[in-house]
Amino acid sequence: MTLTVCVIDYWQRHHYYNRSVRAPIQVESAGEGKQRFKNNLVRRLFLELDAVSGNYVLREVLQHKVLRSWLKHEQGVQLLWLILHPPTRFTIDYKWTQMLTRSIWEHIQLEQLMCWLSTLGGGYSALGDHFEGCAETAGKISLQQLSIGLRLGNPLLQARCKLYYSISLIQRGQLRQAKQLIRGQYELACSKLDLRLLRMCQGIWERLRYEYRQRQRRAIDRINK
Repeated sequence: MTLTVCVIDYWQRHHYYNRSVRAPIQVESAGEGKQRFKNNLVRRLFLELDAVSGNYVLREVLQHKVLRSWLKHEQGVQLLWLILHPPTRFTIDYKWTQMLTRSIWEHIQLEQLMCWLSTLGGGYSALGDHFEGCAETAGKISLQQLSIGLRLGNPLLQARCKLYYSISLIQRGQLRQAKQLIRGQYELACSKLDLRLLRMCQGIWERLRYEYRQRQRRAIDRINK
């Protein structure tokens, strides 16, 4: 039999942990042929604590097997009855809250910056088919996005930034580097089963194949001349 824990909250609601459902034992009582039913006697340990301390006790009991074994076998406790009441003073970790707030705000700003760079990079990339300077600028923007992705720690976002950079490489004629970059991101997309990234790789790969065909056609035209 495991140690059962019952937590009673502010509204007198009962929350059970490690509760085992057992049928009551039927006991015959003497006198006038009547019967009554009686459950097994359970030894309880009553603890009345504030909610903060009670939460610590609950975590310790649920997570530490040695403590449960000591209560059950050494103390003979079968049911831990934990009654919670509001704490007289709420403990707030202001330092951790400040660190978390700063981290969340930084994450929001980086996400906004990523959106702006995506819009700007898309415009330069569209012009990169006709102007090499715009293609080079689009590549620099993609590298800035990659640095943000590294800071955010998102591997899929980093892969998309690398694909953006591969488009710049294709526009500038660096097809071999672009091919290696696309293959690497395609392997990542297959391992992560990310459909969006897979389709991006397939679309940019078709663009790379088109550029290779154009290069071969220009080479054949030069030979024929």
